[in-house]
Amino acid sequence: MVKATFFKEELEIPDGVKVTVSEDHHIKVKGPNGEVEKDFSHIRGIKIINMGNKLVFSAHFLRNKTLALAKTIINILNNLMLGVQTNYKYCLMVCYSHFPCNVEIKKNEIQVVNFLGERAPRKIKFDNNNVDIEVKGDELILKGPDKEILGQIASNIKNACKIRKKDPRVFQDGVYIYKKMLGEEILWEIK
Repeated sequence: MVKATFFKEELEIPDGVKVTVSEDHHIKVKGPNGEVEKDFSHIRGIKIINMGNKLVFSAHFLRNKTLALAKTIINILNNLMLGVQTNYKYCLMVCYSHFPCNVEIKKNEIQVVNFLGERAPRKIKFDNNNVDIEVKGDELILKGPDKEILGQIASNIKNACKIRKKDPRVFQDGVYIYKKMLGEEILWEIK
């Protein structure tokens, strides 16, 4: 396959969003719903330049891996710009069949209490100030500008409630994602 000699792509910065790029590729995205900082110091060969109301990504003699990395970074930054304008929202449901379990929020910890009748709660630690966690009955709502962190916290909750050494077709208790939203727009939902 022929190597591309030059790659250049631009990403528009919407009104009300401020993006700062440092020399070592630490990028801060600030908007009305918060501020998020990402570390892209691991990228090699890709230049990111802030030109007023757009970000310019460029690279010379790039390979397929470098092109894929550049496209991934563009998508991550686009998601961050959308997130600081209108927050992402992940809705999770606590499901149980026999033992009623519930979710409690402590300081930097989420506890799933009475899961399968266990005496010790299942604990999930998180440390991020940009995430708001709200419990409404059997529903758990995660809100924040960073889609990656919300997804990671939701995944950690689901994995903490994994049932081992029992038939998964019978024991389906757990905490599961059923809806992902951007502001009031539904991106994904189980029907």
